[in-house]
Amino acid sequence: MSASNRTTWDFLTDTYWYVTYPDLPALQFSSSDNVLSWTGDQTVWHISGYKNGYIWGVSSALLFDPESNGKTRSPQQRSMLGTVTANGQVQISFIGNKHFQETVTGFGQMSKVDEQWVFQMQMSSSFNGSQTLHWANMMQTTETEPSWEKLPGVNCSVPDMLEGASYPQFENASRSD
Repeated sequence: MSASNRTTWDFLTDTYWYVTYPDLPALQFSSSDNVLSWTGDQTVWHISGYKNGYIWGVSSALLFDPESNGKTRSPQQRSMLGTVTANGQVQISFIGNKHFQETVTGFGQMSKVDEQWVFQMQMSSSFNGSQTLHWANMMQTTETEPSWEKLPGVNCSVPDMLEGASYPQFENASRSD
C-alpha cells in the first residue's frame, strides 16, 4: 500500500463498529482509595463520513458491571473526529456534546483479523476521580449480522446505542466533497 494513497480507507464511510466478547473488559482505577477493578465497555461507532484521511461520526459507550447479566445504564454519546493515515495509524477524538464532558482520545492501528479490517484501539479517560483504560479490536457490523440486534455484553442493539445521537456536519455541504 502506497504511503501517499489517501483513498485506501474510503470504505469506512457509513460503517458501524463494535467491541467483541474477548475485548469487553476495561480496567478502572479509583484514585480516592487506590483500588483497581474490572468493568465492561461496549462501544459502538457510526463512521458517517471519510475523506482524505479523516473520519467523522458518532460514538456511544456503555460501561457496565460484568456480573450484571446485561443490566446497564444509558450509553454516553459523543461526536467523533479522527484521522486514519495511509498506512493505517488511527487517532480519534471523542468529543462530549455537553460542556462538562472531557474529550477522550483514542489511538490505534487498522489491522486484519481473520481477513477482516479492524480498528485495534486503545484509550484512557477519567471521570470523577476514576481512570478507565480500554483496548479493543473494533469489528465492523451490519444490519444482517446478529451483533446488530444484540451487542455483546449488553441487552441492546446498534440502533438502541445510537438513538438520539447528534452527528457532526459540515456548515456548507460542499465542503465534505
